[in-house]
Amino acid sequence: MKINMMKKHLPAPACAALVFVVLLGGCHRDGQTMNPPGGAQAGADSGAGLYWKTVREGGAEYLSDGEGNTIPLREYRRIIIVSPGAVETLYLIGGEGAIAAVSSGRDPIWPEEQTKLLPTAGNVARPSLETTIALEPDLIIGNAMNAAFIADLSGRGYPVLIHGADSIEDILNSTILLGRLTGREAAAKKLVDEKRSQLEQLRAELRERPLNLRGAFLYSTNPIMAFTEKSLAGEILSVLGVENIAEGLNAAQPILSPEYILSRDPDFLFGSMMIVKPDDILAADSVIAKTRAGREKNLAVVSTSLFLRTSPRIMESLWELYGIIKDFEGR
Repeated sequence: MKINMMKKHLPAPACAALVFVVLLGGCHRDGQTMNPPGGAQAGADSGAGLYWKTVREGGAEYLSDGEGNTIPLREYRRIIIVSPGAVETLYLIGGEGAIAAVSSGRDPIWPEEQTKLLPTAGNVARPSLETTIALEPDLIIGNAMNAAFIADLSGRGYPVLIHGADSIEDILNSTILLGRLTGREAAAKKLVDEKRSQLEQLRAELRERPLNLRGAFLYSTNPIMAFTEKSLAGEILSVLGVENIAEGLNAAQPILSPEYILSRDPDFLFGSMMIVKPDDILAADSVIAKTRAGREKNLAVVSTSLFLRTSPRIMESLWELYGIIKDFEGR
């Protein structure tokens, strides 16, 4: 995972895959009902506020996503995945044997030495409907940007789910449910317990040594846009005890005016998505150089997999980002 930083002495971990949003769906023609009687939310008994919820109806149990797609909650054995986060999760819990195929993309999927050997069902941005159907999967995991692809599958009678994650709790919840979908529930629960322990260790360290900094994850520099607290990136800043300068602003990625940036005076700025190098942040507007982040070159470009990774590996990302920000604090 390459981190491009203005501070030349800061660490630069190895490259990792781009992870943004993930989608879960399935192709199976065995007469399973896409939506239980009474609608996708009928009889919901758990997961309040989470993207994935279990749904009970007529003695049967279903899994419903935030978009209203529903599948029977049972074990699946041939899953096509167009979702890096879901692929990572299955490898983490030993459920990779259920993967029938994955999508290809610009960046490799962890663990690359194994995932590169898997069959592919098209590109992550443009999955192949023909290949998907030909592989005869009983479940498919896709990406939210593939709305037309998923709608097509749903219209053909195939069960589909979107694997979205707006929070760390969402990720842990979906890990348990991916375990149930692949017969690896015990391993999934053990992993989630380990990740919760890692999270508590980080919180304990932050209680002992709070960061007391202001910063933001920038989405672009033309215009300057950032992630608010209503995103996984925003939650990461909150967990790290960082004041997000975009908190409370409207829109998922609001535009930050020069006057606003100067008034908030960030201690550091992370660039991502469309931002290639730290100099791009500095050159975005002359006001950046007047902030502490600009004056002390507390600028870094980080892979989106560090803060939008929808797998339990997000915990490693938290520790990595904590180390970078802690270095900024000392300057």
